[in-house]
Amino acid sequence: MSEILLFTPLLLLLFLGSPVVSSYDGPLYDSTAYTECKLEPEEPLYNGGVLKDQRPNSRELILDNGDRVNSLFFYLQNLTPGTKYCFSIWIKINGGDSALVRASLLTEETTLECIGTVIAKEGCWSFLKGGFVLSSPSNSTLYIQSSDNSRDIEIAIASASLQPFTEQQWRLNQETKINQARKRAVTIHVSDREGTRLQGAAITFEQVSRDFPFGSAIAKTIIGNPQYQKWFIERFNAAVFENELKWDATEHIRGQLDYTIPDQMLQFVRSNQIIARGHNIFWENPKFIPKWVLNLTRPELESAINFRIQSLMNRYKEQFIHWDVNNEMLHFDFYEKNLGPNATLELFKTAHRADPLATLFMNEFNVVETCGDSDSTVDAYVERMRELKIGGVYMNGIGLQGHFDVPNAPLMRGILDKLATLGLPIWLTEVDISNNFSKEMQAIYLEEVLREGFSHPAVDGIMLWTALRQGGCYQMCLTDDDFNNLPAGKMVDKLLKAWQTGILEGQTDHYGSYSFFGFLGEYKVAAKYGNKTIDSTFSLSRGKETKHFNIQM
Repeated sequence: MSEILLFTPLLLLLFLGSPVVSSYDGPLYDSTAYTECKLEPEEPLYNGGVLKDQRPNSRELILDNGDRVNSLFFYLQNLTPGTKYCFSIWIKINGGDSALVRASLLTEETTLECIGTVIAKEGCWSFLKGGFVLSSPSNSTLYIQSSDNSRDIEIAIASASLQPFTEQQWRLNQETKINQARKRAVTIHVSDREGTRLQGAAITFEQVSRDFPFGSAIAKTIIGNPQYQKWFIERFNAAVFENELKWDATEHIRGQLDYTIPDQMLQFVRSNQIIARGHNIFWENPKFIPKWVLNLTRPELESAINFRIQSLMNRYKEQFIHWDVNNEMLHFDFYEKNLGPNATLELFKTAHRADPLATLFMNEFNVVETCGDSDSTVDAYVERMRELKIGGVYMNGIGLQGHFDVPNAPLMRGILDKLATLGLPIWLTEVDISNNFSKEMQAIYLEEVLREGFSHPAVDGIMLWTALRQGGCYQMCLTDDDFNNLPAGKMVDKLLKAWQTGILEGQTDHYGSYSFFGFLGEYKVAAKYGNKTIDSTFSLSRGKETKHFNIQM
C-alpha cells in the first residue's frame, strides 16, 4: 500500500482538477483547540497574527447598577469587509471558581455582542476560540470581559491571536479539508489471467452511493406521495421524522399508543436504504410535553417515562441509528425539576439498555449558531457531556441543531474545533436559515453553513430541517408544493453534485494502472480490453493510504 503524498492547498486542488487561482500565499487554517483547563497557556495560533506583540488595554466599566467590571480590549484598525477573522486567546480569572467570559467587537457602525466565549476557571488557563466577519470596512475595538456582572471578576489573558483570511483563502482551506476528509486516492490495476498488466484497458467508474450521510427531515406528507418520495430519494441518503415520533404524537392520550404514521414513514425509509435518526424520546421544554404528563405525581411520571421508553424503543429496536434522548436539556429542565438532578442520567441509561446499538445524542440549539446564548455555549455543552459521562451515561453523539440567522463561519468553525477535541461524532441535526430573510438570502447563508459542516473532519453527518408539510416548512423550504426547487433547493443540488465523483472514464497506463481521487462511497467499475468487459464494485472508505483494487480480465 502506498501513502498519499501531502500537498499544499494549491497543488492539491490542481491535482484534483478544481478551479484555482494562480498562486496561494495565505495561511493554512489552524484547527487546534482545547477544552481542558491548563496550568500554562499554549503559544498563540498563527504566531499571534495581527495581534502579534500587542498588549491589551484595560478599562474599568461602571454598570447601571453601580457594579464595576474590568474589561480588556484591543484596538483593531483597517478591518476589511468579507474577510474571515479567526480569534483565539487564553484566559484565567480571579475572584470566583468560574465565569463565562465573552469576546465582543465594537465597530464604527455596529456591535457584535459575541464573537467567542469560554467558561474560564480560577487558577488555570482556558481557551477561547471564535471569530467574525464584517460587512463594511472599520476600525474596531475587541473587548474581553466577564458576562457575570454581579461579581468582581478579574481577567488575565495570554497568547491572543487574530488571523485574517480572505474569502478566496477561506474557500481554498475548505476545499483542502474536504479533499483530506471526504476523498481518497484509488488505483485500479488491470491484468490478464497470467498476471500481466494490461496497458490501454478502458476504465469507467461511477459512484453509486455516498458515504457521508446528508439528509433532511420528512413529515407524514411523504406517505403515499410518489412525487415527494422520488424527489427525496434522488437526493438524500438519511432522514429524520420531524414530529411523528415525539411523545405527544404517539401517545396524545395516556395509554393510547398510535404508531401508524411513523411505521409507514419507516417503511418508506427502509425500502429505499435510507438511514434514519430517532427524534426524539423526550423533550425538556414543557410546551412540547403531552399535557397529561405535566401534572403527574412523581411515581406516575416515573411510570409514564418507563412506559414511553419501552413502548417506543422495543418497537423500533435497531431501526434508528441515533436517538435524541432528552431534547434541549441545556435550555429546559422539566424532568430534573420533577424527578431530581439524576433524571437525565437515568433517561440515557434506560434508553441505552433498550437499544444498545443506537448512538445516543445530546441535541441542542444555539451552540454553533451563536455564542450569545449563555445556556448553550460550547463549554456549557462540553461540561454537560462530561457530567453525564462521569455519571455513567453511555452517550457518544454530539447533536447540533443549526437553526441559523446570519452565519458566522469563523465562530462556527472554532466551536466545531473545540467540540472535536472530545473525539465523538458530530452531527448538524436540524439545519435551516431563518425565514426573516428572502429565499435568495436563505440559499446564500445555507451554502455557507453546509460548506463549513462538510469541510470539518469531525462532522459525520448533516440533516436539513426542511420537511415539506401542509402549510409549508418550519423556517425554510427547498421546493414549492409542486417540487420545483426554490433557491435553497437549487443550491443543495449544486453542492450534492460537487460532492460526488460522478462518472469517470480513462485508460490504464503502461503499468496497467489507472488512478483517481474520489469521494468516499460505493462505486461500480467496468474494465474493457479487446472484446472482453469485466464489471465489478468496490467501496471507498476513509483512510490515508491509497486504495488498490485489482481486476483480472
